[in-house]
Amino acid sequence: MTQKGSNTMNTFHSEQQSATPSTTRSPWRKYAIAGAACTALTVGALVAIFEPFTAHTTVASTRGVATLTSIIADTSTMSANEKIFLPVMEQLLAQGADAQFVKQLVNHANATFYEKLTKINVPVKPPPPPSKTPPKTYDYATNALAIKKSGEFLLANDSLLSAAERKYNVPKEAITSIMWIETRFGDFLGSYHVASVYLSFALVTQPEYLKKNKDRLKTEFEGTEEEWAEIEKKIEEKSQRKASWAINELLALQTIYKTNPKQAMDLRGSWAGAFGLSQFLPSSYLKLGVDGNSDGTINLFDVRDAAHSIGNYLSNAGWGKNKKSQHRAVYNYNHSEAYVNAVLGLTKRLASDKALSSKITTEKTPTE
Repeated sequence: MTQKGSNTMNTFHSEQQSATPSTTRSPWRKYAIAGAACTALTVGALVAIFEPFTAHTTVASTRGVATLTSIIADTSTMSANEKIFLPVMEQLLAQGADAQFVKQLVNHANATFYEKLTKINVPVKPPPPPSKTPPKTYDYATNALAIKKSGEFLLANDSLLSAAERKYNVPKEAITSIMWIETRFGDFLGSYHVASVYLSFALVTQPEYLKKNKDRLKTEFEGTEEEWAEIEKKIEEKSQRKASWAINELLALQTIYKTNPKQAMDLRGSWAGAFGLSQFLPSSYLKLGVDGNSDGTINLFDVRDAAHSIGNYLSNAGWGKNKKSQHRAVYNYNHSEAYVNAVLGLTKRLASDKALSSKITTEKTPTE
């Protein structure tokens, strides 16, 4: 992914840690684990990729309102979803989105309002003293199961992973590590309707949700009125950034829609709007997604496309031979030191497994 709202995967990831992502088996799983003898047993962290954005006001322009009138001539006949997402529709149209796409997006059979995604957190208390024992968020990444399943996946898919390694100068072990940590090679992809995630995020600047966030955080605040005024300002600024990021991701989804309408409308993924084995956001899909199997489409639920896309992402993020460049590249994928340590730790374990290397050298692997 990338912190899509921050230059790669995750500012909102840490903020939403309390939200428990739903999981589901992907209908495309047969592509994701072709030839791999792996069964994931634990739920993976769903990582979002956020790209840099320019904040825009979420107040629709006159052009947006006029266009909205052309698709909703009579407000008394609006659908339930149109009533909920009306402010988002206005903003999308103000940013130049196609009117019919917006109407179809909001009225899609799977469109859902996830109110919990309108939650905003900002610090209102001094941070606790650093713990001597770091949180074990990614324990599953380097345990015995991770080594076993990742080794099996590498062995079963060595040919296609090696092809991605040669093309992007990113080790196949690093590509494998990210796919394991993100989705357990496709077992845990998330069940959120991706478009609905962004539609919900984009509502965060609406007065109702601003008030809810302020009221909730006010109960935790212990300080002066002047200090609270600063907190309120931070809440409003963070809400604006989040809503603007969500609008940009919806516009990216519109671009995907032009070439693959069904995929754009039906996509399922994480609570953060990330999808596929690589857990890319729509903007990362457009910028860094790769057609690894040369079938004319980019399907991040396909192991070849996902492997090449991850390799391409890390390469573009500066992956090199030294540890500093590798740390920077993975951090660009997810702004979490724990995540970086997990990916690089598993990568190192896989690369140093002599028994695995011997099997890859001697056993027959799937053809590319």
